[in-house]
Amino acid sequence: MDVRDIQSGGSQRLDPLQREALSGAREVGKRSGENTPEKPASEDRVDLSEAARTAAQQAEATPDLEFARQALRSVPSISPERVAAILRHLQSGYYQQPAVLKEIAERIVEQVLAKSLPPQQQ
Repeated sequence: MDVRDIQSGGSQRLDPLQREALSGAREVGKRSGENTPEKPASEDRVDLSEAARTAAQQAEATPDLEFARQALRSVPSISPERVAAILRHLQSGYYQQPAVLKEIAERIVEQVLAKSLPPQQQ
């Protein structure tokens, strides 16, 4: 995980609630620091566990992985019976028939157009 100077904007990867909490912590730190002398910046440090480092590296290395997981969760599940029927159709050559290919193409076009065009008013 890359830790940068928070004062210079290193918190841009935080969500709004984290930024707010960090801002509140800065204010508390400023108030409590008024009574005590400031420590040199060289004494500031952050210790992360090995598990935290590994998780951060994995998250940064695969940002699209979570997007893929969310997309997978949004796909409706399919029954084993339906899968078996589709496999039988594939093996029998059913999907190679011109009428079937035309029907499939028409349905694909309908779905694409339905997603890309605004709904028509009646």
